[in-house]
Amino acid sequence: MKKTLGIGISAGVIAGIITELSGPIQMISWVFFIGMLSFYASGCGVDGLKRSTATNISGVFWGWVILMLSELLPIPFSLGISVVIIVIVMCLQSHISILNFIPGAFVGCSCYFGTGFDAKGVIYALVVGNVLAWISSVLGEKLGDLLEGRNGNAESEKAS
Repeated sequence: MKKTLGIGISAGVIAGIITELSGPIQMISWVFFIGMLSFYASGCGVDGLKRSTATNISGVFWGWVILMLSELLPIPFSLGISVVIIVIVMCLQSHISILNFIPGAFVGCSCYFGTGFDAKGVIYALVVGNVLAWISSVLGEKLGDLLEGRNGNAESEKAS
């Protein structure tokens, strides 16, 4: 419980700071929050950071491919057909270990569409969201240890 509180405090402080700074640093704050969500949903840790960030960015790419493909297909329902094809690819990419977090690809693609196709702004906010969520997780674990009366040092834990 105290580790969860520690993570909540650190994530909340970081999210609050970014909320206040999002205008001056020109970041799409809701996409930043989705990046944080993606990291926590990916299982956390360095592996989660890598997988979440990689799949988020791949999703932005696949969103762009959906648009390009739909423009190239001179047929009715080209957007829907493009979505079907690319969603299959987004799922199949999960056979590559760093891209095996399927929801992350959907996150990137959805944010790309939700911002009106602002790839640069989405990638910026998702990467910052993932990195700061990882930092909040690390800090939260340490804060949780302090709240539980542990200093996080493995040697002192063995002695007790």
